Amino acid sequence: MNWQLPSGNQSLYVKVITLITNAINTGNLLPGQQLPAERKLAQMLTVNRSTIQRALNELVSNGLLSRKRGSGTWVSTDKWGVLNETVNWRTYLAANRFSDPENYLTQLRNLESDPQAINLTNFKVPNTMALPISPNHISAKQVVEQENQVDISGIAALKSRLVSRLSTLLQQPVTANQLLITSGAQQAFYLITQGLLSYGDAIAIEKPSYFYQLTFFQVAGIRVYGIPLLADGSLDLNRLQQEYYKHRFRFLFVNPNGQNPTGQMMPLAKRKALIRVCQTLKLPIVEDDPFGIANSFDAPASVPLLKALDPNNVLYVGSLSSLVGNHARVGWLLAPAFIVDQLADIRQQMEAGMSIFPQIIAAQFLAQPDLHQQIQRQANRLQQQQALLQQALQPFVDQGQLTYQLPVNGNSFWVHLQLTRQLNVTDYTLFLKQKVLVQPDFLFGAHQNKLRMGFADLNSAQIPQLQVRLRQILSAL
Repeated sequence: MNWQLPSGNQSLYVKVITLITNAINTGNLLPGQQLPAERKLAQMLTVNRSTIQRALNELVSNGLLSRKRGSGTWVSTDKWGVLNETVNWRTYLAANRFSDPENYLTQLRNLESDPQAINLTNFKVPNTMALPISPNHISAKQVVEQENQVDISGIAALKSRLVSRLSTLLQQPVTANQLLITSGAQQAFYLITQGLLSYGDAIAIEKPSYFYQLTFFQVAGIRVYGIPLLADGSLDLNRLQQEYYKHRFRFLFVNPNGQNPTGQMMPLAKRKALIRVCQTLKLPIVEDDPFGIANSFDAPASVPLLKALDPNNVLYVGSLSSLVGNHARVGWLLAPAFIVDQLADIRQQMEAGMSIFPQIIAAQFLAQPDLHQQIQRQANRLQQQQALLQQALQPFVDQGQLTYQLPVNGNSFWVHLQLTRQLNVTDYTLFLKQKVLVQPDFLFGAHQNKLRMGFADLNSAQIPQLQVRLRQILSAL
């Protein structure tokens, strides 16, 4: 925003009021956004602090601004009270959307159907490897019976299967009333946002972080602050504490069990340190674990989940997508029973509950006696896919042009381009021009000369051409 007083003969405090009012009406200042501190604002506008105080007091009394003692001054979150008849709605819509510089994602999606494109964007299980999840002798009567008996948090058969799996994974008892079945992990995040957060609240996430999650929070009007990931896959805890006292985060969202996009696993010692810090700050954690269900059969998690280390302070989110792909919209939230009740009620009011049919199918899927063997076969095939991408990238590693770290979980590499300058969005469009579809770091909220390459859809016939195109791209950079 351009902090410059309008011209004219009005008194200085009126000019300050006009400046801030116009900024709100045009969307340059958004509901929930914090204004600079009074002293700093006075310096920026070259006026006395008393002038700023008088103007802000009037804007607060008019309902355009609100104050929190000790926290500063904010644009009112009552959007309907803030907006006047001259509002630019397009500005507001644009401000609440995920930023897609140079329409990179749009261009990428337009190329996905091109037969000449080498698509390295898929980090999920490809359709050819997805485990079968299909109805087996499900009658209409069965569905009706389930509908008549169902708890709004999910059907008993599915919750029972998950209780067993999650109890093994966490090495602690899990009860059915702690489980909320959702339409995928994204709905769990949505319900947390709607039920436990308010417009303008601040949260902390990892930096880099999954870009569709960034989109989700931005659209919901949540203020998002990235906490840098360290080389070992842990959070910068000093930075977390510093930023907490500035913004008073309501939640910390983390993905420590195969982080997206880096694929790293947070070490145990760092998990314990994170738990201690969050307990001190009284900062709840949302743990996203898309791969947990695949590891929930014979033994506890190789590294204890955050949920296992601090059951009361961590909300745990999982889904079936790591096994069956994106078409299975079944996920879950493991949380204290009173939170499950609250969020289930919110969902019930919004959409009359979750469909019974996918839950029945998911329950049957998890009950298969040979499911563990199926998962092992799938994992073996994905390891072969991983080896293909390693093969494709090896010449460039040997020449010192890039590096990568093998993912602990997930089906993608977080590739570091070894360049002497910082790449911009336009630089990354070279990949699109060569029809090599990758997801650059800026989509994940970072600028590190890194990009995500998924190997799930790669085939051996593509490797020679991929190497040719990468050579051309890197020589141009």
